[in-house]
Amino acid sequence: MPHEKPHDLIESIKKVRFFVQLIKVYDLPIRIFHWLFAGLFILSFSIGKFIDDESVLYAYHMLSGLLMSFIVLLRLVWGYYGSRYAKFKSFPLKLEQLKSYFNSLFDDQSMRYTGHNPASSYASLSMYLMSICLATTGLLMSFRVNKHFFEEIHELTANAFVLVVIAHIVGVVLHRIRHKDQIMSSMFNGKKDMFDEKKEIESNHPLIAILFVILVGLGSLSLLSSYNVSSGKLNLWGLSLQLGEMEDNSDFLPFGYIKAQEEDDDDERD
Repeated sequence: MPHEKPHDLIESIKKVRFFVQLIKVYDLPIRIFHWLFAGLFILSFSIGKFIDDESVLYAYHMLSGLLMSFIVLLRLVWGYYGSRYAKFKSFPLKLEQLKSYFNSLFDDQSMRYTGHNPASSYASLSMYLMSICLATTGLLMSFRVNKHFFEEIHELTANAFVLVVIAHIVGVVLHRIRHKDQIMSSMFNGKKDMFDEKKEIESNHPLIAILFVILVGLGSLSLLSSYNVSSGKLNLWGLSLQLGEMEDNSDFLPFGYIKAQEEDDDDERD
């Protein structure tokens, strides 16, 4: 068997190194958000599905839902001002790209992206939008605006969220099997395989990550300190949210009932 020429051997080594070299792709704020977002949804959904609405623990379904909505708002801000691959403009959202990516999972063509691939881009944006939908429908339910209709939308959205999460996990596993790259660890260490000429991010933005953690911590403390366990009420921004069974024995509202100052106003008129 003929030996490789030194020049060819060097080029082969370069190619191997090129494909296995890891670069920084996901900054620290994105990674913290990713796991916190996942944890809050699991907590909120699990309590809503498996805990009786008369239980004291059920209130944490709404508290975690409120906190999840808050961090989504922070993520939307970072989607415009964040690092290269955190920005939404870096997401490949053309339908042709999505179709080509799925086809590449089952043929010899290799479709890979330094940042989010088309499937994860659509999954991420879908989950953000569904989080906003859950918050919106919950608030509309609390105001008794077509309560039963929005209750159905709320539940359907939560179930759709679960389906997207499952599809996302399956997609990540299939991608890992197909390409054998570092996609499964990228949300832990922020690094992915370099396979094109795109640059890595310049910073992990640790100060922004610290600010994010502080804001989330303050939001959590605000919710917990404003919640009265004995009465089941959350006093927030001048409004009283009943996080439990309604006094009039009406149906329980999954995202909390905002009891405005109407009763006080009626008393003053009387």
